[in-house]
Amino acid sequence: MEDRGEGTRGDGWIAMVLGVVYLGLYGLTLCPIVYWYDSAEFVTAAFTLGIPHPPGYPLYTLIGHVFTWLPIDPALAINWMSAVFASVTVGLTFLICRRLGLYRAPALVGAATLGGGKLFWANAVVAEVYCPGLAFTALVFYLLLEARDRSRLGLTLLAAWVAGLGLGVHMSIATLGLGFALLVWAHDTPVAAPGDLRRLLRRDGVARRLGRSLSALGLTALGSLIFLYLPFRAAQSPPLNFGNPSSWDRFKWVVSGGTYKGWFVNDLGTATRLGALFEAFREQLLLLGVVLALVGVLWLWRRRPLECLAMLLMSVGNVGFFFRYEVHDLAVFFLPTTMLTCCFVAAGAQALVFGIGRVVTTGRALAMRRLVSAALLAFAVVLAVGNYRSVDMSDFSETEQYIDSMVSELPEGAIVLNFTTPSEWKLDAVFGMYTQKVLGARADVEVVNVIARGPGVVGAAFASGRPVFAYVPVQVLAQRFVLEPEGPAFRVLPRSVSKP
Repeated sequence: MEDRGEGTRGDGWIAMVLGVVYLGLYGLTLCPIVYWYDSAEFVTAAFTLGIPHPPGYPLYTLIGHVFTWLPIDPALAINWMSAVFASVTVGLTFLICRRLGLYRAPALVGAATLGGGKLFWANAVVAEVYCPGLAFTALVFYLLLEARDRSRLGLTLLAAWVAGLGLGVHMSIATLGLGFALLVWAHDTPVAAPGDLRRLLRRDGVARRLGRSLSALGLTALGSLIFLYLPFRAAQSPPLNFGNPSSWDRFKWVVSGGTYKGWFVNDLGTATRLGALFEAFREQLLLLGVVLALVGVLWLWRRRPLECLAMLLMSVGNVGFFFRYEVHDLAVFFLPTTMLTCCFVAAGAQALVFGIGRVVTTGRALAMRRLVSAALLAFAVVLAVGNYRSVDMSDFSETEQYIDSMVSELPEGAIVLNFTTPSEWKLDAVFGMYTQKVLGARADVEVVNVIARGPGVVGAAFASGRPVFAYVPVQVLAQRFVLEPEGPAFRVLPRSVSKP
């Protein structure tokens, strides 16, 4: 094995080929139409240049709008956006592993473990923010490693600016800030062994490090100005205007997370959450991947202690911030840590490959290393093959059937009451947002947000004489009214009135 893990020009081509291979896989399994929940909302935001739920995702929306220029269905275009950014992330993960001093075969194992993992793949085939957000995170990490290896301060400052922009794609990049800050602080400090980390605390050079860190912080703040798009666009009353951040108070509410801040709870069982976290990583990496990652942490700590410490700080920040976030899809918020863990998997693979060489005769060491490398690459292939069916969305048609039913069966001039519960959100994002605002269908139907407009709107709906519906039999309605299934929705009737 002639390469020494420092990174070469050929690595860029390998990363590109790797990205294309996984882009092909994601394309084969891509959802061909709009998906439920946030996916439909993000497509609507991108198509209309609107504002989705907090924190607003301004850069994601703008990039998505460019993708909607493709001569295909807008939903399919934004699904492709996820696939493209996912493939870029896979390629960047390979380059990161190379910059960590890993050989090509182990680096391929780490990148392929990410690309073929179930959770990552599942988010690469529908319109979501996680893969684009992870691509920005990986790019920042790679630029910081490149800046250190090549002693290029400009790359460090570029990474800081990209990090600020990345906030406008997904704010999870901020949870890795401690690790990023360490790499900026230590940009020009040689660290060859764990004991050398003490050099980062020396007084000499503090002014230089502090100035560099403040410059990086300023550029991150400059990049984060992408959020000024929100009040500018909100003032134009776009078709989708979640939270209407046109005023300073509304802007702060949206950018700081809106109602989602209340989803961070303190009475969560720590042991239960830790078990759920382990299961999430085990599902993505399989047990072999988890073992390789643990070995990789120890191996990297001995050889690249600064980078290892930075990665651990990134992971602790990411996991720690979202540890008490009470959502049904918690695992997706740990995708940045998943990417870092796959880099540790690569380091563990290298430790295994070269550990074999120490227990066999010198003449057989090279052959055994090649054999183990091939076996580890086979593991990555098996991971992808095993997950293919479970993530394949190419035959998905549920939303198409729902849209057809709502468009054809709702009476003329109907009112749909929406209490914004999770079960309603799934459907409203597809009908009230995508169908009406992207497809332009059934503009005669009025979707009324009861929570935003107050309970009096329910009485006003009946007083209008128009047919009143609900997406689902919400409990607060069921207590006061008769809810009868009618097509894809539920007809809402006063208890004293029976359906004709």
